[in-house]
Amino acid sequence: MLRFQAMNVQMSRLFSKSSVILLLLFSMSLPLEAQLFPRGRKDTGPKPKNIHGAVQDARGKAIVGARVYVRDMKTNVVRTLTTDQEGLYKVYALPPTGDYEVYAELKGKASEKKVVSSFLNREDNVINFQLDVDVVAGGGREADDDGPEFKTYDLVELHASFEMPVGVPAPVPAVLLLHGYGEDRAVWTAFTRELLNRGWAVMALDLRGHGESKTKNQRPIQATQEWRTSLHEFPLDIDPALDWLKAQPRINNSRIVVIGSDVGANLALISSGRFPEVRTVVAIQPKLSESLAMAGSAQDFKPKSALIIVADEAEGNRVKAAVANPSRVQVVPLSGGTSQWVADKRVADAVFQWLKETF
Repeated sequence: MLRFQAMNVQMSRLFSKSSVILLLLFSMSLPLEAQLFPRGRKDTGPKPKNIHGAVQDARGKAIVGARVYVRDMKTNVVRTLTTDQEGLYKVYALPPTGDYEVYAELKGKASEKKVVSSFLNREDNVINFQLDVDVVAGGGREADDDGPEFKTYDLVELHASFEMPVGVPAPVPAVLLLHGYGEDRAVWTAFTRELLNRGWAVMALDLRGHGESKTKNQRPIQATQEWRTSLHEFPLDIDPALDWLKAQPRINNSRIVVIGSDVGANLALISSGRFPEVRTVVAIQPKLSESLAMAGSAQDFKPKSALIIVADEAEGNRVKAAVANPSRVQVVPLSGGTSQWVADKRVADAVFQWLKETF
């Protein structure tokens, strides 16, 4: 009996060793992909990152118009987002290899900074923020906030005004107004009323170093004449301004008009070739040499639709030669600043006729 039991134990051990050997031989015969990823699972690699969430006040109410900054910590590129009517923000398809620093801000009050790490292979990243601010009943900006504020790539804090027309159904056409050197957005006050009466939403921007836009990385700045030909100054203001405008509810964010004067005219022409959402532009007293310098080169200056309003017909024709059709030169023998130009009936009529034809 004992001998029989010993034989059973030896047979069991032999069978176990044989099973292990057979399993090893079978696994070696499988493709490497089947060995590493059983049951049909495959490694698709890191997925693009989505970052989204909500911004609320201390009472849990949604904050509309808060800025959310998403900084790639490797390249230092900053994306500026704006919360919608429900206090939500979102950015999709960020490179998965980046580490992203995210924080929210409104009226100088910032949240804690949070990091989305590249080591976490997580496609969906929800980050919510709370800001210790008071919001208008029903959601919105602080009661004393008189316009949008946002930062540029190089951390200039820009200020603007924004108004919507009354009784105009969505999608509402929008205009971005850019003043001249040494001015501020107040030069557009009377012209803004005309645009609003005609059903346009209007955003007037204080360019860097002008008006209320005189802070860079929390330090004061002042515009200089050298900025008129620099591609690293005024041109950096347009992208975040258009981003803010496009994010507003009810706006037709695929067809925006840019109207500028002097330096603003040069920027309007650059915007026409650089941003697909810019349907057409009006350039009042532009200078071709400055436009080319701010664009970077003639190859980077590709306006596609522009009304060019000038006192000097020769300069207007030089600019027109660099603009793809439709384009037109309107000669008005005037001098003075932006407010004097747009107050002239000939200029206003030419602008509204152009918008009627091209928008």
